[in-house]
Amino acid sequence: MKFLLFFFCSSFLYNANASYENINTYSDHIKEMKTTVINGNTLAYIDEGEGEPIVLMHGIPTNSWMFRKIIPGLVKKGYRVIAPDLLGMGQSEKVKDEKKLSIYNQAEVILTLLSDKLKLDNWKHLVHDFGGPITWAMMKDSRFQINELIVLDTFLFKSGFSPGLNIFTRGATSLMTTKLMVKPFFTIAIKSMVQDKGIATKKMIEGYVMPLKEGGANTYRCLYFSVNDIIENLDMLQNNAYSFKSVPTKIIWGKNDKFLDSEIQLNQIQEFFNTNEEDILVLENAKHIITEEFPEEILNKL
Repeated sequence: MKFLLFFFCSSFLYNANASYENINTYSDHIKEMKTTVINGNTLAYIDEGEGEPIVLMHGIPTNSWMFRKIIPGLVKKGYRVIAPDLLGMGQSEKVKDEKKLSIYNQAEVILTLLSDKLKLDNWKHLVHDFGGPITWAMMKDSRFQINELIVLDTFLFKSGFSPGLNIFTRGATSLMTTKLMVKPFFTIAIKSMVQDKGIATKKMIEGYVMPLKEGGANTYRCLYFSVNDIIENLDMLQNNAYSFKSVPTKIIWGKNDKFLDSEIQLNQIQEFFNTNEEDILVLENAKHIITEEFPEEILNKL
């Protein structure tokens, strides 16, 4: 009887810790999310595993779904994995106030989650895409205390970054992110962000497109339309990041990323953070959403 009880309890604990391994659809992913209210708005996030915390920051037009292939592996490595959905994205509340959607308010919201709500005082921090500038904004706050920075396809410099925002693309984006056009527009966009089109299955794309259809497209527009202002303020963001130059840094990059040049942007980030060559991984056959294409390689580098 004692053996059966022990077996039952052990199985339960194992399944509780390994629950995220069973993620197959976006609906499965949603069921594993927790929520909290910050400054009057609901923020959704994944919080899996025990041990040293590692925070995974997504950008646009993505959400924490982009990390589903590496979360179980990180938990097995002994990490507590925290992957928030930015305000207005994923399963977080779809707000319309543009000030609340700015990178500076996003930085405040995420810091409140990590420091005030989850009581983290030190963690590893991984960034992708707009998760980068949001993180550079977070670095101004004394609550931001990290022991390692992992940089995936993001920007800290103007050269080597090609957002393509102008009067024509602004108008086209406004049209293509209307309710009727969201699904076809972002389906094509997500497919263009991976090198191997075979991995862009219906289930994979659904995890990105569904929350955009439910209001996330507005946040995408706001953040994308703010990109030129962010570029103009990169000096300030670089000043924030300057005090973290001594923090160990890893860089993992998709060589064929058409938005972020691996020969220019990556090299500048490497020089800025004094990243050692052995801590850099350039994925030769990858584009922008590298967690979809090479999760095992990323896990091995981490």
